[in-house]
Amino acid sequence: MTDSRQPRRASRALSYRNYRLFLSGAIVSNSGVWVQMIALAFVIKELTDSGTWVGLGAMMQTLPAVGLGMVGGALADRFPRRVMLIFTNSAQSLIALGFAAMWAGGVDRPLAYIALGVVNGCVNGIQLPAWQAFVSELVPRGALLNAVTLNSAQFNASRAVGPAIGGMVLAFGGPGWSFLVNSLTYVPAVLVLALIRVPRLASTEDGRPNIFKDAAAAVRYATTHAGIRRAILIAGVVAFFGQPIIHLVVIFADDVFHVGEFKYGILAAASGVGAVLNTPFVAIKGSQIPRSRLVGLGWPVYGLALLGFALSPYYWLAVVALAVLGASHIATASSLNTVIQLQVEEAIRAKVLALYLMTLLAGLPLGAQLQGFLADVIGPRIAVGGAGVLLAATALWWVTSGRTKVLDLN
Repeated sequence: MTDSRQPRRASRALSYRNYRLFLSGAIVSNSGVWVQMIALAFVIKELTDSGTWVGLGAMMQTLPAVGLGMVGGALADRFPRRVMLIFTNSAQSLIALGFAAMWAGGVDRPLAYIALGVVNGCVNGIQLPAWQAFVSELVPRGALLNAVTLNSAQFNASRAVGPAIGGMVLAFGGPGWSFLVNSLTYVPAVLVLALIRVPRLASTEDGRPNIFKDAAAAVRYATTHAGIRRAILIAGVVAFFGQPIIHLVVIFADDVFHVGEFKYGILAAASGVGAVLNTPFVAIKGSQIPRSRLVGLGWPVYGLALLGFALSPYYWLAVVALAVLGASHIATASSLNTVIQLQVEEAIRAKVLALYLMTLLAGLPLGAQLQGFLADVIGPRIAVGGAGVLLAATALWWVTSGRTKVLDLN
């Protein structure tokens, strides 16, 4: 007999008004981010016809967030996270308008777009730790696992919706309209943040943030807590080998499958669709299955799906492979995020989450740069397929050796 409580468990966090507001604004603004992301990759590919340049664009958008992640974490543990998010979302809306103005003005230098991408990456670095840590202020601890899973789900839902919309906007309006659409999506995000009222949970710290001291404290805390340490390491491996496909899919669309903007959007959306389809299972069963088991299944499948995508002889088979990749991603990413959210203390939450995010944000652009360069030298199939093999092999080694068991600690 079906357990009638399962839908309730799957949406427990949504019973809290603040979390509903937060999630609704997040999915709109994050969808816009993906509209802009595929448009920017498209612009750089059009201007340079180079995988190396596409990888460079991805790296330069992300590395500033790595450098400023700990700054964002320190600020988010000292100041109201809601206010920080209002300011950073507003700034990103203005940056998107800047991209639209550049395209409308006929700017054809890729470095100009990359430079503005660096500015966006700086703002993102300040925002991300506050965004992740803010979840704990919206629901009680008993609903935190569900809230984290749904937060991961909204990100992946936006990854499904955003590229699909982005492909249509690119096809019918061009990159300028894509950037403008992204700018407008921040408006509802700012409005819902203004409506949220929460008591501040983070401990107030006196004095100015000392970034080196805060970074050292976060590293010490993570290294002395085995579950958090392993979660961060796994996230870094997945980010380096698996996540670059987000940016490199434009190379496959153009050079391998020879499809236009609309099918490029479908290809970019496929992993998000897979993640959304797997979200109900993770949301309902996630609290009943050991996190080590979810990661132990999702992580190696991630690598095998990436290999399958790289070797796929047909466009629609590649779409299916990316959907499987997305389904494995939601199981892996939400479990790793939950490990940290449940095992970290509130007073240092944002700084440890900043360390986790810095690992993700460092792995993705470095992997994208390397795989983009290799795509130019040895071909995209071999470059991405090799990354899939290494990702799956690393996962199987960690899982069979029992190194993931510490993820189940509370």
